Amino acid sequence: MKNLFTRFAAPVLLCTVATGALADNTYTGAPRTFLFNPAQDVCFKDTSQYKKDGPYTIGFSNAGLGDSWRVVAVHSMMKAAAENKDRIAKLIITDAGHDDSKQVADIQDLVSRGVDLLIVSANTAQALDPAVTRVMESGIPVVMVDRRIESDNFVTFVTASDAISGRLFAQWIVEKLGGKGNVVMMGGQAGSSPSEIRMKTAMQVFNQYPDIKIVETVYGDWSPVKAKQVMQSMIQKYGQDIDAVWSAHGLMTPGSIEAFVEAGWADGTIPPHTTADVNGPMQLALKHKVPLLEVGYPPAMAGESIKTALKVLEGAQVPCISEINSQIAVTEGDTTPSIDTRLRIDEMVIANGPADLLVTGGMGPDYDPTTFSIDYPQ
Repeated sequence: MKNLFTRFAAPVLLCTVATGALADNTYTGAPRTFLFNPAQDVCFKDTSQYKKDGPYTIGFSNAGLGDSWRVVAVHSMMKAAAENKDRIAKLIITDAGHDDSKQVADIQDLVSRGVDLLIVSANTAQALDPAVTRVMESGIPVVMVDRRIESDNFVTFVTASDAISGRLFAQWIVEKLGGKGNVVMMGGQAGSSPSEIRMKTAMQVFNQYPDIKIVETVYGDWSPVKAKQVMQSMIQKYGQDIDAVWSAHGLMTPGSIEAFVEAGWADGTIPPHTTADVNGPMQLALKHKVPLLEVGYPPAMAGESIKTALKVLEGAQVPCISEINSQIAVTEGDTTPSIDTRLRIDEMVIANGPADLLVTGGMGPDYDPTTFSIDYPQ
């Protein structure tokens, strides 16, 4: 973990500007997905059957550490465990290296080590479903975080709204294009729930506009390098016919923008892009005058999963879906009727910060993943 990335910064669920002060237009209220939920009843789980005396042993089966987002998420979880040493005897963390079989084996190992509760971020939703279901059937509660399984065989899912991200990205593109144009959809990892849910809900929007054409659906594997390679192929194939790029996350967006720049597209002519969390896409968008929409997916949710796990083990009710708040921002002049947010990209960006910095990391202004160390119970 130590040598993967350079530097990240941000207070929990808020964004910083270069001076370290909070942006004036940063949203600090309750999650909008809860406030604007039209349902009168929200699903809650009774966890009284899992109530037991602590301190607790909690296991975390992680899909992998393949990108900066996931490194910050694990550090967020360690930090939350350290802050609750009085209630947590041990936090055991495994890394599946983005391999389904390895993650199934990790889950079995964690159960054999006597965990009181298991937190899982599933590599792929379908492959991990049977393993997680077996854990629940054995009487051990499971909290999903970031990536869920296909079934609802868990206590709660701690996340930001993938559905909202997918729909907002798509609606913004539709309105930026005036309801007509060619879109390249770039998913993350095929089979991972964040990517699949965002793509599915985006299509719910795109399908309402017959003059919007998805010319191709590709996958960038949450990697700027892979995304750049994929977009280079798309530019070679479609050229000036590409009117917008729907990107499932900001981990891939810089690679896509770089592909357009290197293909000779002038500043102000690169198609609109979508992004989340990462500093680099914001820097590139401002430099090359690329219309950009940011809908955050904060890695701070991993720390929240520890707090949720403690609620479950104390027998408190928890929501079936535990969503944290996301920031929504656009480049200046690029609001649309549906995406009319006050927060601007130039307020969120850390102008002189590293490209792979996560502006929604939740680790505080002095956080550096290359030197991060904390005494958490293990």
